[in-house]
Amino acid sequence: MNEQTPMHYTTYLFDFDYTLADSSRGIVLCFRHVLERNGYADVTDDAIRRTIGKTLEESFSILTGETDPARLADFKQQYRKEADVHMTPNTRLFPETLDVLRKLKERGAKVGIISTKYRFRIHDTMDQHLPADFLDIVVGGEDVTRAKPDPEGLLHAITELGVEKTDVLYIGDSTVDAETALAASVDFAGVTHGVTTADELACYPHCRIMASLEELLEDADPSSKPRPRRRIALRQILLLFLLLWLSWAESIPLDDEPTFIFFTLFLLYLWKVARRRRILPAVAEAWLKEQLHPVIVRRRAFHIRQIRGKVPAPLSAEHCTCRNCGHSFTGNFCPRCGQSRGIYRFRLKHAPGNILRSLFRVDGKFGHTLLALLYRPGHLMRGFMQGRRAAYSMPLQTLFLLIAFYLLAVQLVIPQVQKKQQIPADTERAERIRKSLSELQEGRDEETDSLAMSIWDASIALQKSYLAEVLPADSLRTDEKLTPQEETSYFPGNKLVRQIDTAILQVPFLNRVWELLKRWGHGNRTLHVIAILPLFAVGTYWSFQSRWQLRRHPRRVRFNLMEHFFIQAYVAGQIMLLSILLLPFGWVDNEAEVFALPWSVIFLLFWWDLRQLYLCSWWTSLWRTLWMLFYALLLLAAILSLGYGLYLAADALLSA
Repeated sequence: MNEQTPMHYTTYLFDFDYTLADSSRGIVLCFRHVLERNGYADVTDDAIRRTIGKTLEESFSILTGETDPARLADFKQQYRKEADVHMTPNTRLFPETLDVLRKLKERGAKVGIISTKYRFRIHDTMDQHLPADFLDIVVGGEDVTRAKPDPEGLLHAITELGVEKTDVLYIGDSTVDAETALAASVDFAGVTHGVTTADELACYPHCRIMASLEELLEDADPSSKPRPRRRIALRQILLLFLLLWLSWAESIPLDDEPTFIFFTLFLLYLWKVARRRRILPAVAEAWLKEQLHPVIVRRRAFHIRQIRGKVPAPLSAEHCTCRNCGHSFTGNFCPRCGQSRGIYRFRLKHAPGNILRSLFRVDGKFGHTLLALLYRPGHLMRGFMQGRRAAYSMPLQTLFLLIAFYLLAVQLVIPQVQKKQQIPADTERAERIRKSLSELQEGRDEETDSLAMSIWDASIALQKSYLAEVLPADSLRTDEKLTPQEETSYFPGNKLVRQIDTAILQVPFLNRVWELLKRWGHGNRTLHVIAILPLFAVGTYWSFQSRWQLRRHPRRVRFNLMEHFFIQAYVAGQIMLLSILLLPFGWVDNEAEVFALPWSVIFLLFWWDLRQLYLCSWWTSLWRTLWMLFYALLLLAAILSLGYGLYLAADALLSA
């Protein structure tokens, strides 16, 4: 049948299997286990693949010849149990799927999925890559009473979306999908991702038969020219060269115990680029996929665990009598008093948890939060802000506890080492300052110009103040101490401080409070961390949710400024947790005022966390994170400038 003229559509509804994703390996694996368990070991994998798109009952009837409804229902139940284990880890989206869906949404189109697969399995795959509200509708096998080719599911989606049939294009890979579109009087576009050939699809009315979903973009915007599919983006080339250079810097010379971390990252990213751009020959790509299949499946399973996090316990249907109030109920918790049905006798293994709960008010939520901060921090933050909070502790509570644990760990792990290292470090610094003082004094003695001499004197006074901070006052020589006249001359702000101290000394109560506040603020890591969180919160808000960003990505995950503050509390808690874990290895700077980790590591954590939080690409997260740090530094500079200006103005008023 001849192809019709391409039209402009406002709604694109897709089949799932073999259209958006390749789940054939998982389907074949589940069918194979069920068939072999029931004595049908002679069914080939190709025969199983030919049934994809049909209902489970139809597929098992075709493959086994069974017609008994009870027997087919039993096969279906066995298949579902196998699918709970094997289906989602063995399902992968086609390389162009996400790009096509995102571009259709950016152009204002509605996007949905109509499939015989269960809706929750579709979400298991799609929610790994897209926000929860990205798809306008998903119709699964449990949502209809009659499966495809009956148009019930397709017509249900059209009704729910409130669109006209003439504005809808249904995209599928099989003749079943073509028959469904024909029955619903909806335009159809075929894609040859599956086992159905283009000639078979062409026997039905269609707008076009496509080799790739990217051809849909030509219909969505005829004025746009499709990009060459084999072209490598400039940013990918730059990132490859950067990783290659870091690999060389890390691994050369070879006798310095290279780690090859960046070289491994280079190879992984090179493989990703080659696969996405389809540079590798089909035979080589198929061979590599086959060899790496166990690794790929485990990586996907881990990724799914990252997305889901802690799954609530299944609801128990067994009858139970509450041991607290005696009320009879079914479920996991007593509806009368709230006590769990899982009451156990205390044993030795319960002692550590009880001790922690008694001393620090730490419960199971805190432990789940720590685990989530290690492998799924961004997903934890997004879910917590969107209301999934039952399994996790509050952000500030988590941060305060981790800071307390870090300070305790510092005292337990390296108390003696810290004392031994402090003395030589201070002595060495004092010697450097004294050497600098000597050189400055020589330069000052050789100077004859009065203006230049005042500059030399200010530099000498500054070095003396540094020396006074390092060494006790009684260990300084007379020529190393600043006189009151020098302090007033070179540091005019000290006059204001002395006047404030003098005024406070007149009131004993205020004096005690003032001294307590100064001691509390000096070296208080908690105070310093809390003070820096608003800067990062505002920087993240401006970077990821500016008006320009919201216009470009109107459906992006959104949070208000207060939610960003709590998000930054979780990030700070993650940093403190890693500091605790790395402290015994000596890889942290325990003398730092704010964070003990290097700022390069902190930047990598922000990059990773914000990518998970906003469900964006690595490249987008990199640039947005850089902008976030720039905004935070800009805000800090503005606050310091304003504070210093007010300080000088107050000092000038007192001097006048």
